[in-house]
Order: sequence, then C-alpha cells, then structure tokens
Amino acid sequence: MTRGITDYGVCVPTYHLCADTIEEMWGRCEARIDRKVVPAYDEDAVTMATEAAADVDVDGAGTLAVATTTPPQPGSLASGPVARTLGLDGRCRTLEFGSSWKAGLEALDAALVFDGGLVVAADAPTAPLDDGGDHIMGAGGAAFATGSDDVLARVVGSAHYVDAYLPAKFRSDGEVTDLGLGGYTTEGFVKALSSAVDGALADAGLSVEDVDHVVLPQDDVKMSWRGGKRLGFDGDQMSAGFIVKRLGFAGATSPLLGLAAALDAADSGETVLVSGYGYGHGASAFVFETTDGVADADADAGVDEALDATSELSYPEYVRLREVSD
Repeated sequence: MTRGITDYGVCVPTYHLCADTIEEMWGRCEARIDRKVVPAYDEDAVTMATEAAADVDVDGAGTLAVATTTPPQPGSLASGPVARTLGLDGRCRTLEFGSSWKAGLEALDAALVFDGGLVVAADAPTAPLDDGGDHIMGAGGAAFATGSDDVLARVVGSAHYVDAYLPAKFRSDGEVTDLGLGGYTTEGFVKALSSAVDGALADAGLSVEDVDHVVLPQDDVKMSWRGGKRLGFDGDQMSAGFIVKRLGFAGATSPLLGLAAALDAADSGETVLVSGYGYGHGASAFVFETTDGVADADADAGVDEALDATSELSYPEYVRLREVSD
C-alpha cells in the first residue's frame, strides 16, 4: 500500500519585517533575505498549527503528529488544544516532536506510517534582538493529511542519517544561540544532508536530474543555496521551495512550508524532494511523486498568496510584539 499526502494547508502569520528596516535600525542585516514574517500577539505555535489545518480534510484522521520547538506552554501537550479545535479530541493517537528543527519532517514521517494521519507543525524561533541571528527568524504553520486514498503526492523514496556532531546552533533560555562556527557548521550540514538526499534518491531509483523541485533546510540562506549546488541541484529545481527570502526561517515548520510551496508549483507526475536538518546532528529526506490530484485548485495551499497578504511592521512595532510574546 502506497501512502502519501492527501491534503495540505499553511498558516503565514499576520506581519512582516523588511530587511531594509532591520538594516536601518542596526546598520546591517545579516540574513540575506528580503523580509521575514512576524506573529501577532495572539499567534503562537498552537494557533498557527490549527489555522494551517483549518481547511485540511481531517476526516478519518486517527493519528495526530504535532511538531514545534516553541510550544506556548513547555512541558504540556500542544496536541490537546490542537485536537480539540480540529474536532479530533477523544480516541485519537497523538505524537509530539520538538527536539530539533528536524521535528517537522519527523512528524511527517510518523504520520505517513498510518492510514489516516495528520501532521501539524508550527514554530516561531527567536534570537536576542541585538544578535544578528534574529534577522532571519520567521514563523509559520503547515498541516498535511496523509493516507493511501486519493493521494496528491505519493512517497517513492526516503532516507535518514544521524551521528554525533557539535551543535553549532541550539536553544538557550528560549532563544537561539549560534556559535558562529562557519566552515565547521557547513561541513556537518553538507555531510548529513548529502547522505540523506543521496539515500532518498537511490531509494526512489532517481538521479539528481530527475528531481523537479527540491526543498532544503533554510536556517542559513548562503549555506542552504550553496549546499544545494554542491549536491548537484540548480536554481530552477530549488526556486519554488526556497521561501526563506520572503518568510524568514520558520524552525521545524520550514521544510514543510517549503514542501507546500513546491506542491503549489508542481504539475502532475513531477518529483519533489524535501529534506530537513537537525543540529547535533542528523538529516532526513523524502521524495514524493505528484498525481493528478495536485492540480486540483482545492489542494493549493496558496503559499505565495499568504505571503503577499502580510502587513509591514516598523521596527518599534516589531519590538513591542516581541516584548508581548516574551
């Protein structure tokens, strides 16, 4: 039985902060992006997750897999309010993931095991305001229904990699710390990612040239783009899922938001490779083949439209929102 994605949706938060605004404030913007999205005071991982799943067909979902590294109440189940809001509370299996930014793909991996799964991921990582690492930190939510009937993208290959490596980026006191290890970070990233990507392609019986859309980890624009080039992918293959320049980095949700954007752009019979990386370190990659269902207008999550609908913030407004959320 071949399982895959049967429906999907996204949540892009209310606001955005332009890179030019960051540069005016700090004299620099270290993120190599055009802008990043910013949650409103009443948007968090739970509300973004439920909004992303609001238009997804959850009928028959017996397993709910939730992923976030920024739960609004650490130590409590995020799946509880998500399940209640979506009408899945009661006898529903719940799984939660959140140890690294690979958590979104881990949740998708788990949901694909079950015939009738739902994965929701939402994240809003932050770094200290006076740290250049904050310049890329965005937010967002994504939801994918999985099953074996009426799939719009079926899984045709997957692979994973794990090893011990110094975590160059990690959460400390709720915010991201970047040790700034440069080449060491890139070395680990490429090593893990190449193993997972090569393995997934081999599992699918495909070559790099056979991939129509590829989604790579995007917590560092330069490292991600150059890493893709080192793996043999070109700009046309990476462009649809490379949403970090308009979204910022959305933590565990980033690969899934990129996957949604790639599916939005995909035609029937195309291949989409999505990958994720977790510092510490490990990587996962999945290859999907789209069906005629991907052309259905109802299956389009509208990532571009959602990004276009955000409202611009001044830097003082951004700081006030951060102070409320903290």
